[in-house]
Amino acid sequence: MFNLFKKSKGETERVEPVLGKGAGSSRDRQRHKMHAQERFAAAKSPRISSNNFFGSGLSIDETLRRDLSRIKAASRKAGEDVGYMKRFFSMVQTHVVGDKGPRLHAEVRGNDGNLDRVANQSIEKAFAKWCKIGVCEISGRMDFIGAMQLIAKTVCQDGDIIIRHIHGAPNKFGYAIQLIEADLLDANLNKDLGNGVRIKMGVEIDKWGRHVAYHLLTNHPGEHTWRHDNTGKRYVRIPADEIILPFPMFRPGQTRGVPWAHASLLDFHDIGGYRESALVGSRVAASNMVIYERDPEQEAPEEEDEGDFIFELEPGGAAITPEGYRAKETNFQHHGDTVEGFQKASLKGAFAGVDVNYNTGANDYEGVSWSSLRQAVLEDREHWKRLQGWLISQVVGAIYQRWLKHALLNGAIDNLRGYDLERSVDAFSFKGRRWQWVDPLKDEQAIGAAMDNFTVNPMDVLNEKGVDVDEMAEGWQQYLQILGPAMELAKGFGIGKGAKVAAAANKNAPKNDEEEGEQ
Repeated sequence: MFNLFKKSKGETERVEPVLGKGAGSSRDRQRHKMHAQERFAAAKSPRISSNNFFGSGLSIDETLRRDLSRIKAASRKAGEDVGYMKRFFSMVQTHVVGDKGPRLHAEVRGNDGNLDRVANQSIEKAFAKWCKIGVCEISGRMDFIGAMQLIAKTVCQDGDIIIRHIHGAPNKFGYAIQLIEADLLDANLNKDLGNGVRIKMGVEIDKWGRHVAYHLLTNHPGEHTWRHDNTGKRYVRIPADEIILPFPMFRPGQTRGVPWAHASLLDFHDIGGYRESALVGSRVAASNMVIYERDPEQEAPEEEDEGDFIFELEPGGAAITPEGYRAKETNFQHHGDTVEGFQKASLKGAFAGVDVNYNTGANDYEGVSWSSLRQAVLEDREHWKRLQGWLISQVVGAIYQRWLKHALLNGAIDNLRGYDLERSVDAFSFKGRRWQWVDPLKDEQAIGAAMDNFTVNPMDVLNEKGVDVDEMAEGWQQYLQILGPAMELAKGFGIGKGAKVAAAANKNAPKNDEEEGEQ
Protein backbone atom coordinates (compact mmCIF):
# COMPACT_ATOMS: atom_id res chain seq x y z
CA MET A 1 0.00 0.00 0.00
CA PHE A 2 1.27 3.45 -0.90
CA ASN A 3 2.51 5.37 2.15
CA LEU A 4 2.15 9.12 1.91
CA PHE A 5 4.51 9.85 4.79
CA LYS A 6 7.76 7.97 4.26
CA LYS A 7 9.90 7.32 7.31
CA SER A 8 13.65 7.01 7.37
CA LYS A 9 15.48 3.93 8.41
CA GLY A 10 15.18 3.28 12.09
CA GLU A 11 12.46 5.86 12.61
CA THR A 12 9.39 4.65 14.46
CA GLU A 13 5.97 5.32 13.01
CA ARG A 14 4.10 8.05 14.82
CA VAL A 15 0.69 9.68 14.52
CA GLU A 16 0.69 13.23 13.20
CA PRO A 17 -0.89 15.62 15.72
CA VAL A 18 -4.04 17.55 14.99
CA LEU A 19 -2.90 21.12 14.77
CA GLY A 20 -4.50 23.66 17.07
CA LYS A 21 -3.38 26.89 18.58
CA GLY A 22 0.21 26.43 19.67
CA ALA A 23 0.18 22.71 18.84
CA GLY A 24 3.03 21.00 17.00
CA SER A 25 6.34 22.37 15.79
CA SER A 26 6.78 25.04 13.13
CA ARG A 27 7.92 22.31 10.75
CA ASP A 28 4.65 20.38 11.27
CA ARG A 29 2.57 23.51 10.72
CA GLN A 30 4.47 24.33 7.57
CA ARG A 31 3.97 20.80 6.22
CA HIS A 32 0.22 20.84 6.93
CA LYS A 33 -0.07 24.28 5.38
CA MET A 34 1.67 22.97 2.27
CA HIS A 35 -0.70 20.00 2.02
CA ALA A 36 -3.74 22.25 2.48
CA GLN A 37 -2.55 24.44 -0.37
CA GLU A 38 -2.08 21.37 -2.55
CA ARG A 39 -5.62 20.16 -1.85
CA PHE A 40 -7.12 23.45 -2.97
CA ALA A 41 -4.76 24.24 -5.79
CA ALA A 42 -7.70 25.29 -7.97
CA ALA A 43 -8.41 28.14 -5.60
CA LYS A 44 -4.84 29.42 -6.02
CA SER A 45 -4.61 29.08 -9.79
CA PRO A 46 -4.23 32.51 -11.45
CA ARG A 47 -6.14 31.24 -14.47
CA ILE A 48 -9.39 30.76 -12.58
CA SER A 49 -9.04 32.98 -9.51
CA SER A 50 -10.87 35.90 -11.13
CA ASN A 51 -14.41 36.91 -10.25
CA ASN A 52 -15.55 35.47 -13.59
CA PHE A 53 -15.04 31.97 -12.20
CA PHE A 54 -15.81 32.22 -8.50
CA GLY A 55 -19.15 33.44 -7.20
CA SER A 56 -19.46 36.26 -4.72
CA GLY A 57 -21.05 34.13 -2.01
CA LEU A 58 -24.41 35.90 -2.17
CA SER A 59 -27.59 34.15 -1.12
CA ILE A 60 -29.91 32.98 -3.88
CA ASP A 61 -32.49 35.63 -3.00
CA GLU A 62 -29.91 38.42 -3.06
CA THR A 63 -28.64 37.18 -6.41
CA LEU A 64 -32.17 37.12 -7.81
CA ARG A 65 -32.97 40.54 -6.37
CA ARG A 66 -30.09 41.98 -8.37
CA ASP A 67 -30.37 39.97 -11.58
CA LEU A 68 -33.89 38.50 -11.92
CA SER A 69 -35.35 41.33 -14.01
CA ARG A 70 -32.47 41.27 -16.50
CA ILE A 71 -32.39 37.47 -16.77
CA LYS A 72 -36.15 37.37 -17.31
CA ALA A 73 -35.94 40.06 -20.01
CA ALA A 74 -33.10 38.20 -21.75
CA SER A 75 -35.05 34.93 -21.62
CA ARG A 76 -38.13 36.53 -23.15
CA LYS A 77 -36.05 38.22 -25.84
CA ALA A 78 -34.38 34.93 -26.76
CA GLY A 79 -37.77 33.21 -26.96
CA GLU A 80 -38.98 35.89 -29.36
CA ASP A 81 -35.93 36.10 -31.61
CA VAL A 82 -33.95 32.83 -31.34
CA GLY A 83 -35.56 29.86 -33.04
CA TYR A 84 -33.73 27.31 -30.89
CA MET A 85 -34.98 28.95 -27.71
CA LYS A 86 -38.52 28.98 -29.03
CA ARG A 87 -38.15 25.28 -29.84
CA PHE A 88 -37.06 24.60 -26.26
CA PHE A 89 -40.19 26.31 -24.93
CA SER A 90 -42.27 24.23 -27.32
CA MET A 91 -40.52 21.03 -26.19
CA VAL A 92 -41.41 21.86 -22.58
CA GLN A 93 -45.07 22.23 -23.50
CA THR A 94 -45.05 19.08 -25.62
CA HIS A 95 -43.24 16.74 -23.24
CA VAL A 96 -44.15 18.07 -19.81
CA VAL A 97 -47.86 18.63 -20.54
CA GLY A 98 -48.61 17.04 -23.92
CA ASP A 99 -51.78 17.16 -25.95
CA LYS A 100 -53.90 15.46 -23.26
CA GLY A 101 -52.28 16.84 -20.13
CA PRO A 102 -51.78 14.94 -16.87
CA ARG A 103 -54.58 12.39 -16.54
CA LEU A 104 -56.53 12.05 -13.31
CA HIS A 105 -56.88 8.68 -11.58
CA ALA A 106 -59.33 8.95 -8.68
CA GLU A 107 -58.54 6.35 -6.02
CA VAL A 108 -61.31 6.75 -3.48
CA ARG A 109 -61.96 3.64 -1.38
CA GLY A 110 -65.08 2.48 0.38
CA ASN A 111 -65.49 1.32 3.97
CA ASP A 112 -64.43 -2.20 2.93
CA GLY A 113 -61.05 -0.89 1.73
CA ASN A 114 -61.73 -1.61 -1.92
CA LEU A 115 -61.79 1.00 -4.65
CA ASP A 116 -65.15 2.75 -4.92
CA ARG A 117 -65.60 2.52 -8.69
CA VAL A 118 -68.82 4.55 -8.76
CA ALA A 119 -67.30 7.40 -6.77
CA ASN A 120 -64.10 7.41 -8.80
CA GLN A 121 -65.90 7.49 -12.12
CA SER A 122 -68.16 10.28 -10.88
CA ILE A 123 -65.18 12.39 -9.78
CA GLU A 124 -63.30 11.85 -13.04
CA LYS A 125 -66.34 12.76 -15.15
CA ALA A 126 -67.02 15.89 -13.11
CA PHE A 127 -63.38 16.98 -13.32
CA ALA A 128 -63.40 16.46 -17.10
CA LYS A 129 -66.42 18.79 -17.32
CA TRP A 130 -64.65 21.42 -15.24
CA CYS A 131 -61.57 21.20 -17.52
CA LYS A 132 -63.59 22.41 -20.50
CA ILE A 133 -62.90 25.77 -22.10
CA GLY A 134 -64.90 28.57 -20.53
CA VAL A 135 -65.15 26.82 -17.15
CA CYS A 136 -61.80 26.17 -15.47
CA GLU A 137 -60.03 29.42 -16.39
CA ILE A 138 -61.73 32.63 -15.32
CA SER A 139 -61.22 34.54 -18.58
CA GLY A 140 -62.96 31.75 -20.48
CA ARG A 141 -60.30 31.57 -23.18
CA MET A 142 -58.46 28.39 -22.18
CA ASP A 143 -59.26 24.85 -21.22
CA PHE A 144 -57.29 23.11 -18.50
CA ILE A 145 -54.74 21.58 -20.88
CA GLY A 146 -54.10 24.93 -22.53
CA ALA A 147 -53.69 26.54 -19.12
CA MET A 148 -51.16 23.88 -18.07
CA GLN A 149 -49.21 24.37 -21.29
CA LEU A 150 -49.10 28.12 -20.70
CA ILE A 151 -48.06 27.62 -17.08
CA ALA A 152 -45.21 25.27 -18.05
CA LYS A 153 -43.99 27.61 -20.78
CA THR A 154 -44.20 30.72 -18.60
CA VAL A 155 -42.35 29.16 -15.66
CA CYS A 156 -39.70 27.93 -18.08
CA GLN A 157 -39.37 31.38 -19.63
CA ASP A 158 -39.79 33.69 -16.61
CA GLY A 159 -38.96 31.45 -13.66
CA ASP A 160 -42.40 31.56 -12.03
CA ILE A 161 -46.05 32.48 -12.56
CA ILE A 162 -48.92 33.56 -10.32
CA ILE A 163 -51.93 31.20 -10.22
CA ARG A 164 -54.82 32.64 -8.24
CA HIS A 165 -57.70 30.60 -6.87
CA ILE A 166 -61.03 32.22 -7.74
CA HIS A 167 -63.63 31.21 -5.16
CA GLY A 168 -67.25 31.64 -6.15
CA ALA A 169 -66.49 31.53 -9.88
CA PRO A 170 -69.52 31.69 -12.21
CA ASN A 171 -69.79 27.95 -12.87
CA LYS A 172 -71.61 25.12 -11.14
CA PHE A 173 -68.43 24.07 -9.34
CA GLY A 174 -67.89 27.52 -7.82
CA TYR A 175 -64.17 27.50 -8.60
CA ALA A 176 -61.77 28.63 -11.33
CA ILE A 177 -58.15 29.72 -11.71
CA GLN A 178 -56.59 32.95 -12.94
CA LEU A 179 -53.14 33.15 -14.55
CA ILE A 180 -51.14 36.30 -13.79
CA GLU A 181 -47.63 37.23 -14.91
CA ALA A 182 -45.16 37.30 -12.04
CA ASP A 183 -44.12 40.82 -13.15
CA LEU A 184 -46.73 42.02 -10.66
CA LEU A 185 -44.49 40.69 -7.90
CA ASP A 186 -42.11 43.63 -7.63
CA ALA A 187 -38.55 42.32 -7.29
CA ASN A 188 -37.57 45.66 -5.73
CA LEU A 189 -40.09 45.40 -2.88
CA ASN A 190 -37.98 44.27 0.08
CA LYS A 191 -38.82 45.11 3.70
CA ASP A 192 -38.16 43.85 7.21
CA LEU A 193 -41.52 43.74 9.02
CA GLY A 194 -40.08 42.56 12.36
CA ASN A 195 -40.50 39.35 14.35
CA GLY A 196 -38.72 37.43 11.60
CA VAL A 197 -41.29 38.40 8.95
CA ARG A 198 -39.87 39.94 5.79
CA ILE A 199 -40.90 40.84 2.27
CA LYS A 200 -38.52 39.51 -0.36
CA MET A 201 -39.12 40.50 -3.97
CA GLY A 202 -42.82 41.02 -3.25
CA VAL A 203 -43.23 37.78 -1.27
CA GLU A 204 -43.97 37.99 2.44
CA ILE A 205 -42.31 35.13 4.35
CA ASP A 206 -42.12 34.13 8.00
CA LYS A 207 -39.06 33.12 9.98
CA TRP A 208 -39.27 29.58 8.57
CA GLY A 209 -39.31 30.75 4.97
CA ARG A 210 -42.98 29.90 4.46
CA HIS A 211 -44.90 32.13 2.08
CA VAL A 212 -47.43 34.16 4.10
CA ALA A 213 -48.73 36.60 1.51
CA TYR A 214 -48.00 38.16 -1.88
CA HIS A 215 -47.83 41.90 -2.46
CA LEU A 216 -48.98 42.40 -6.04
CA LEU A 217 -48.79 45.60 -8.02
CA THR A 218 -52.24 46.96 -8.79
CA ASN A 219 -51.21 47.46 -12.44
CA HIS A 220 -48.71 45.76 -14.72
CA PRO A 221 -45.45 47.79 -14.69
CA GLY A 222 -44.93 47.20 -18.39
CA GLU A 223 -48.14 48.88 -19.54
CA HIS A 224 -48.12 52.49 -20.72
CA THR A 225 -51.43 53.06 -18.96
CA TRP A 226 -49.88 52.19 -15.60
CA ARG A 227 -51.29 54.18 -12.71
CA HIS A 228 -52.43 53.75 -9.13
CA ASP A 229 -55.93 52.46 -8.56
CA ASN A 230 -58.67 54.68 -7.17
CA THR A 231 -57.61 53.96 -3.59
CA GLY A 232 -54.15 55.35 -4.25
CA LYS A 233 -52.50 52.05 -3.31
CA ARG A 234 -49.67 50.70 -5.40
CA TYR A 235 -49.72 47.18 -3.93
CA VAL A 236 -52.46 44.81 -2.84
CA ARG A 237 -51.73 42.13 -0.23
CA ILE A 238 -53.16 38.67 -1.03
CA PRO A 239 -52.86 35.79 1.47
CA ALA A 240 -50.70 32.90 0.34
CA ASP A 241 -53.68 30.52 0.61
CA GLU A 242 -55.21 32.19 -2.45
CA ILE A 243 -52.16 31.92 -4.71
CA ILE A 244 -49.80 29.29 -6.11
CA LEU A 245 -46.31 30.50 -7.07
CA PRO A 246 -44.77 27.40 -8.70
CA PHE A 247 -41.11 27.03 -9.60
CA PRO A 248 -38.45 24.28 -9.30
CA MET A 249 -36.09 24.98 -6.41
CA PHE A 250 -32.62 25.93 -7.61
CA ARG A 251 -31.01 26.54 -4.20
CA PRO A 252 -32.18 26.20 -0.58
CA GLY A 253 -33.95 29.27 0.76
CA GLN A 254 -35.12 30.37 -2.68
CA THR A 255 -38.14 32.70 -2.72
CA ARG A 256 -38.58 33.34 -6.46
CA GLY A 257 -38.01 31.21 -9.54
CA VAL A 258 -35.14 31.35 -12.05
CA PRO A 259 -35.66 31.14 -15.84
CA TRP A 260 -34.72 27.62 -16.83
CA ALA A 261 -32.39 28.70 -19.65
CA HIS A 262 -30.32 31.04 -17.47
CA ALA A 263 -27.16 29.02 -18.15
CA SER A 264 -27.77 29.03 -21.93
CA LEU A 265 -28.72 32.64 -22.65
CA LEU A 266 -25.17 33.74 -23.46
CA ASP A 267 -24.71 30.88 -25.91
CA PHE A 268 -28.00 31.63 -27.65
CA HIS A 269 -27.07 35.34 -27.77
CA ASP A 270 -23.62 34.59 -29.20
CA ILE A 271 -25.11 32.36 -31.89
CA GLY A 272 -27.37 35.17 -33.09
CA GLY A 273 -24.55 37.71 -33.03
CA TYR A 274 -22.12 35.44 -34.88
CA ARG A 275 -24.65 34.58 -37.56
CA GLU A 276 -25.38 38.26 -38.10
CA SER A 277 -21.68 39.14 -38.38
CA ALA A 278 -21.12 36.23 -40.78
CA LEU A 279 -24.06 37.39 -42.89
CA VAL A 280 -22.69 40.94 -43.06
CA GLY A 281 -19.24 39.60 -43.96
CA SER A 282 -20.70 37.42 -46.72
CA ARG A 283 -22.72 40.31 -48.13
CA VAL A 284 -19.66 42.55 -48.16
CA ALA A 285 -17.56 39.82 -49.80
CA ALA A 286 -20.23 39.38 -52.46
CA SER A 287 -20.40 43.11 -53.19
CA ASN A 288 -17.28 43.40 -55.37
CA MET A 289 -17.72 46.03 -58.01
CA VAL A 290 -15.91 48.22 -60.55
CA ILE A 291 -14.94 51.77 -59.66
CA TYR A 292 -13.86 54.30 -62.27
CA GLU A 293 -11.01 56.68 -61.53
CA ARG A 294 -9.65 59.47 -63.66
CA ASP A 295 -6.28 58.62 -65.13
CA PRO A 296 -3.90 61.29 -63.87
CA GLU A 297 -1.60 60.66 -66.82
CA GLN A 298 -4.27 61.68 -69.31
CA GLU A 299 -6.00 64.95 -69.88
CA ALA A 300 -9.71 65.07 -69.39
CA PRO A 301 -11.45 64.59 -72.75
CA GLU A 302 -13.57 67.41 -74.12
CA GLU A 303 -16.25 65.00 -75.32
CA GLU A 304 -16.79 61.43 -74.27
CA ASP A 305 -17.77 60.06 -77.62
CA GLU A 306 -16.23 56.61 -77.17
CA GLY A 307 -16.57 54.12 -74.36
CA ASP A 308 -19.21 53.59 -71.72
CA PHE A 309 -19.38 53.41 -67.97
CA ILE A 310 -20.36 49.94 -66.80
CA PHE A 311 -23.31 50.03 -64.39
CA GLU A 312 -24.16 46.32 -64.37
CA LEU A 313 -21.70 43.45 -64.46
CA GLU A 314 -22.40 40.55 -66.79
CA PRO A 315 -20.52 37.23 -66.90
CA GLY A 316 -18.04 37.20 -69.80
CA GLY A 317 -18.85 40.80 -70.73
CA ALA A 318 -16.35 43.22 -72.29
CA ALA A 319 -16.47 46.98 -72.68
CA ILE A 320 -14.36 50.00 -73.56
CA THR A 321 -13.56 52.41 -70.75
CA PRO A 322 -14.21 56.06 -71.64
CA GLU A 323 -11.13 58.07 -72.56
CA GLY A 324 -9.44 59.61 -69.54
CA TYR A 325 -10.71 56.94 -67.10
CA ARG A 326 -9.40 53.66 -65.85
CA ALA A 327 -11.36 50.86 -64.14
CA LYS A 328 -10.42 49.65 -60.66
CA GLU A 329 -11.86 46.42 -59.28
CA THR A 330 -12.62 45.96 -55.58
CA ASN A 331 -11.74 42.63 -53.98
CA PHE A 332 -13.53 42.17 -50.66
CA GLN A 333 -12.83 38.78 -49.16
CA HIS A 334 -14.70 36.90 -46.44
CA HIS A 335 -12.68 35.78 -43.42
CA GLY A 336 -13.57 32.19 -44.30
CA ASP A 337 -14.82 31.03 -40.89
CA THR A 338 -17.83 28.76 -41.07
CA VAL A 339 -20.96 29.46 -39.11
CA GLU A 340 -21.79 25.77 -38.86
CA GLY A 341 -18.85 24.81 -36.66
CA PHE A 342 -19.31 27.70 -34.26
CA GLN A 343 -23.07 27.21 -34.11
CA LYS A 344 -22.80 23.48 -33.42
CA ALA A 345 -20.31 24.01 -30.60
CA SER A 346 -22.43 26.76 -29.06
CA LEU A 347 -25.66 24.79 -29.36
CA LYS A 348 -24.12 21.81 -27.58
CA GLY A 349 -23.40 24.03 -24.60
CA ALA A 350 -26.75 25.80 -24.85
CA PHE A 351 -28.85 22.64 -24.83
CA ALA A 352 -26.68 21.13 -22.11
CA GLY A 353 -27.66 24.16 -20.04
CA VAL A 354 -31.36 23.30 -20.39
CA ASP A 355 -30.90 19.51 -19.94
CA VAL A 356 -31.89 18.66 -23.51
CA ASN A 357 -29.85 16.45 -25.83
CA TYR A 358 -28.17 18.43 -28.60
CA ASN A 359 -29.37 16.21 -31.44
CA THR A 360 -33.05 16.47 -30.53
CA GLY A 361 -32.89 20.13 -29.55
CA ALA A 362 -30.96 21.30 -32.62
CA ASN A 363 -32.62 18.89 -35.10
CA ASP A 364 -29.16 17.68 -36.06
CA TYR A 365 -28.95 13.91 -36.51
CA GLU A 366 -25.83 13.88 -38.66
CA GLY A 367 -23.49 11.05 -37.70
CA VAL A 368 -25.84 9.74 -35.00
CA SER A 369 -25.92 5.99 -34.46
CA TRP A 370 -28.96 4.01 -33.38
CA SER A 371 -27.56 3.22 -29.92
CA SER A 372 -26.42 6.78 -29.19
CA LEU A 373 -29.76 8.22 -30.30
CA ARG A 374 -31.63 5.70 -28.15
CA GLN A 375 -29.53 6.59 -25.11
CA ALA A 376 -30.09 10.32 -25.69
CA VAL A 377 -33.85 9.91 -26.10
CA LEU A 378 -34.12 7.80 -22.94
CA GLU A 379 -32.14 10.36 -20.94
CA ASP A 380 -34.30 13.21 -22.25
CA ARG A 381 -37.47 11.33 -21.31
CA GLU A 382 -36.28 10.85 -17.74
CA HIS A 383 -35.70 14.60 -17.57
CA TRP A 384 -39.22 15.29 -18.86
CA LYS A 385 -40.66 12.83 -16.32
CA ARG A 386 -38.92 14.72 -13.54
CA LEU A 387 -40.48 17.99 -14.72
CA GLN A 388 -43.86 16.28 -15.02
CA GLY A 389 -43.55 15.28 -11.37
CA TRP A 390 -42.82 18.88 -10.43
CA LEU A 391 -45.83 20.18 -12.37
CA ILE A 392 -48.17 17.58 -10.89
CA SER A 393 -46.90 18.13 -7.35
CA GLN A 394 -46.91 21.94 -7.24
CA VAL A 395 -49.66 22.86 -9.70
CA VAL A 396 -52.05 20.16 -10.92
CA GLY A 397 -52.51 18.39 -7.59
CA ALA A 398 -53.05 21.64 -5.66
CA ILE A 399 -55.62 22.86 -8.19
CA TYR A 400 -57.44 19.51 -8.16
CA GLN A 401 -57.75 19.44 -4.38
CA ARG A 402 -59.11 22.99 -4.32
CA TRP A 403 -61.58 22.11 -7.10
CA LEU A 404 -62.73 18.96 -5.30
CA LYS A 405 -63.53 20.86 -2.12
CA HIS A 406 -65.65 23.42 -3.95
CA ALA A 407 -67.30 20.80 -6.17
CA LEU A 408 -68.39 18.68 -3.18
CA LEU A 409 -69.65 21.68 -1.24
CA ASN A 410 -71.66 22.80 -4.27
CA GLY A 411 -73.04 19.31 -4.89
CA ALA A 412 -71.57 19.25 -8.40
CA ILE A 413 -70.39 15.61 -8.31
CA ASP A 414 -72.94 12.85 -8.78
CA ASN A 415 -73.16 10.20 -6.06
CA LEU A 416 -70.96 12.18 -3.64
CA ARG A 417 -71.72 14.73 -0.94
CA GLY A 418 -69.76 17.12 1.20
CA TYR A 419 -69.06 14.51 3.89
CA ASP A 420 -67.12 12.47 1.26
CA LEU A 421 -64.36 15.09 1.26
CA GLU A 422 -62.28 13.43 3.96
CA ARG A 423 -61.97 10.12 2.13
CA SER A 424 -61.48 11.61 -1.33
CA VAL A 425 -59.37 14.77 -1.00
CA ASP A 426 -56.05 12.89 -0.95
CA ALA A 427 -57.15 9.78 -2.85
CA PHE A 428 -55.91 10.58 -6.33
CA SER A 429 -52.93 10.49 -8.65
CA PHE A 430 -52.08 12.12 -11.96
CA LYS A 431 -50.18 10.38 -14.75
CA GLY A 432 -48.06 12.37 -17.15
CA ARG A 433 -47.82 11.66 -20.84
CA ARG A 434 -45.67 8.79 -22.08
CA TRP A 435 -43.93 8.07 -25.37
CA GLN A 436 -43.76 5.21 -27.80
CA TRP A 437 -40.38 3.96 -28.91
CA VAL A 438 -39.38 4.36 -32.54
CA ASP A 439 -39.98 0.62 -33.01
CA PRO A 440 -43.18 -0.18 -31.04
CA LEU A 441 -43.23 -3.77 -32.35
CA LYS A 442 -40.00 -4.60 -30.52
CA ASP A 443 -41.36 -2.87 -27.42
CA GLU A 444 -44.49 -5.03 -27.43
CA GLN A 445 -42.46 -8.18 -28.08
CA ALA A 446 -40.20 -7.36 -25.14
CA ILE A 447 -43.21 -6.76 -22.89
CA GLY A 448 -44.75 -10.05 -24.02
CA ALA A 449 -41.54 -11.94 -23.22
CA ALA A 450 -41.37 -10.28 -19.79
CA MET A 451 -44.99 -11.24 -19.14
CA ASP A 452 -44.27 -14.88 -20.08
CA ASN A 453 -41.31 -14.91 -17.70
CA PHE A 454 -43.32 -13.26 -14.90
CA THR A 455 -40.72 -10.48 -14.59
CA VAL A 456 -43.09 -7.55 -15.05
CA ASN A 457 -46.26 -6.32 -13.39
CA PRO A 458 -49.04 -5.76 -15.96
CA MET A 459 -50.33 -2.75 -14.01
CA ASP A 460 -46.86 -1.18 -14.07
CA VAL A 461 -46.78 -1.63 -17.85
CA LEU A 462 -50.14 0.09 -18.25
CA ASN A 463 -49.20 2.89 -15.86
CA GLU A 464 -45.92 3.45 -17.70
CA LYS A 465 -47.90 3.85 -20.91
CA GLY A 466 -50.31 6.23 -19.20
CA VAL A 467 -53.27 3.90 -19.78
CA ASP A 468 -56.34 4.21 -17.57
CA VAL A 469 -57.38 0.62 -16.81
CA ASP A 470 -61.05 1.51 -16.33
CA GLU A 471 -61.16 3.43 -19.61
CA MET A 472 -59.45 0.59 -21.43
CA ALA A 473 -61.95 -1.95 -20.04
CA GLU A 474 -64.85 0.32 -20.95
CA GLY A 475 -63.46 0.75 -24.44
CA TRP A 476 -63.16 -3.00 -24.92
CA GLN A 477 -66.77 -3.46 -23.81
CA GLN A 478 -68.00 -0.88 -26.30
CA TYR A 479 -65.84 -2.41 -29.03
CA LEU A 480 -67.19 -5.93 -28.45
CA GLN A 481 -70.78 -4.73 -28.16
CA ILE A 482 -70.61 -2.95 -31.49
CA LEU A 483 -68.38 -5.30 -33.48
CA GLY A 484 -68.99 -8.57 -31.64
CA PRO A 485 -71.85 -9.79 -33.92
CA ALA A 486 -69.91 -8.84 -37.04
CA MET A 487 -66.84 -10.70 -35.76
CA GLU A 488 -68.90 -13.86 -35.10
CA LEU A 489 -70.41 -13.66 -38.56
CA ALA A 490 -66.96 -13.24 -40.14
CA LYS A 491 -65.65 -16.22 -38.17
CA GLY A 492 -68.50 -18.34 -39.57
CA PHE A 493 -67.37 -17.50 -43.10
CA GLY A 494 -63.75 -18.27 -42.25
CA ILE A 495 -62.47 -14.72 -42.58
CA GLY A 496 -60.94 -12.29 -40.14
CA LYS A 497 -58.71 -12.71 -37.14
CA GLY A 498 -61.37 -14.59 -35.20
CA ALA A 499 -61.36 -17.41 -37.74
CA LYS A 500 -57.58 -17.74 -37.47
CA VAL A 501 -57.77 -17.92 -33.69
CA ALA A 502 -60.53 -20.56 -33.86
CA ALA A 503 -58.54 -22.64 -36.37
CA ALA A 504 -55.44 -22.50 -34.18
CA ALA A 505 -57.47 -23.54 -31.14
CA ASN A 506 -58.97 -26.53 -32.95
CA LYS A 507 -55.56 -27.58 -34.19
CA ASN A 508 -54.00 -27.55 -30.72
CA ALA A 509 -57.03 -29.08 -28.94
CA PRO A 510 -56.53 -32.64 -27.52
CA LYS A 511 -58.17 -35.40 -29.51
CA ASN A 512 -60.84 -37.64 -27.96
CA ASP A 513 -60.93 -41.48 -28.03
CA GLU A 514 -63.30 -41.71 -31.02
CA GLU A 515 -61.00 -39.64 -33.20
CA GLU A 516 -58.02 -41.77 -32.16
CA GLY A 517 -59.96 -44.97 -32.97
CA GLU A 518 -60.91 -43.72 -36.41
CA GLN A 519 -57.26 -43.10 -37.11
